[in-house]
Amino acid sequence: MNKNGNASIFGLAVVGLLLVSCSSPKIGLMASNDTKEKYHAAEINEYMESLADEDSPGFSYLISKDGRVIAKGSVGFADVENKKSNDTGTIFKAASITKQFTAVSILLLVEQGKLGLYDKLETFFPELPNAKTISIRNLLDHTSGMWEQEKDEDFPFPIETEVPSSVHLSYIQKNKPYFEPGEKWHYCSNGYFVLGLIVEKIAGVSLETYMNNEIFKPLGMRNSGLHGSSTNYANSAIGYGVSEGKPYKEKDSNMTTYNGAAALYSTVEDLFIWNEALHGGKLLSEKSYKEMISPHIFKNGFVPFVGYGLGLGIEDLAGHSTIGHPGRVYGFHSDILRIPDDNINYIFLSNVNINQLKVKGRVAEKVIEILYKP
Repeated sequence: MNKNGNASIFGLAVVGLLLVSCSSPKIGLMASNDTKEKYHAAEINEYMESLADEDSPGFSYLISKDGRVIAKGSVGFADVENKKSNDTGTIFKAASITKQFTAVSILLLVEQGKLGLYDKLETFFPELPNAKTISIRNLLDHTSGMWEQEKDEDFPFPIETEVPSSVHLSYIQKNKPYFEPGEKWHYCSNGYFVLGLIVEKIAGVSLETYMNNEIFKPLGMRNSGLHGSSTNYANSAIGYGVSEGKPYKEKDSNMTTYNGAAALYSTVEDLFIWNEALHGGKLLSEKSYKEMISPHIFKNGFVPFVGYGLGLGIEDLAGHSTIGHPGRVYGFHSDILRIPDDNINYIFLSNVNINQLKVKGRVAEKVIEILYKP
């Protein structure tokens, strides 16, 4: 679940002041015509429109430069059966993009002095394997070695049904770790599931409520949240697969089971607000942000296939350094990136299985090629 293709936050009074005083970027602000021409906005829109048929499921996208929109739009239906089109306000399951929100939640607690990055897992879940040696940081940067289900059969419950956290934890408990903490890198959604539970233990409220109070409401992300007991929203996309050229409704995964790892729902407009706040210094201290975007360095010479900080991947795409995270779940795939050298955001949310649009590979890579073409 949520393997993210071949890849897949960062004193209390100060944090509160930053959140309250932070003004959200205005979605309607467009880049100048010169900027749009420089970054080939028309070609980007044309390329995006070529990726799906109008009568099929599709996606929404938004690309910005210096807080102003270069290109945005939507393709295909959010609801094929009822002919309801996607738009930039359509709500999608964002899957593993959730992880950066859980990482920020942890880092806010660290800044408030309620938690330390090197605190051990045994403080919260002593029954889990290697709890005495796994740190909070190990969970954040996927170096914990914690067991991760690789296929549905490893976690044999109907995907549409919520699995209680106690049952989820029992599966982690009975499976041996892959390696000692810090020895290697292995993408682990279970680590972020556990991190979400740690936030709940410290904050005394559900992760859903914590993020709503500390992130979504202060930033004005009105169409975002975690799938949970109070989830109630309209304008949401249905997830699809495609077989023999025809769409079918995919399994409706119960995202509450994965909580801090994958339960986020959002829109491209809300994720634009998020990326501007996160990378614009409006959420975290400079120290915390630097921790978040710094890839783990292995002293034993191990080299992972992707650089990974705290809830964020750091990788080169089309010759440009990016910071972000893709995601996928049945019927949906997503991507959010920042090109820090030019303050460019790329946000993509789709309601069809990965690799079932009219493109081979990652859409982001082709878009970046267009952005920087001569």
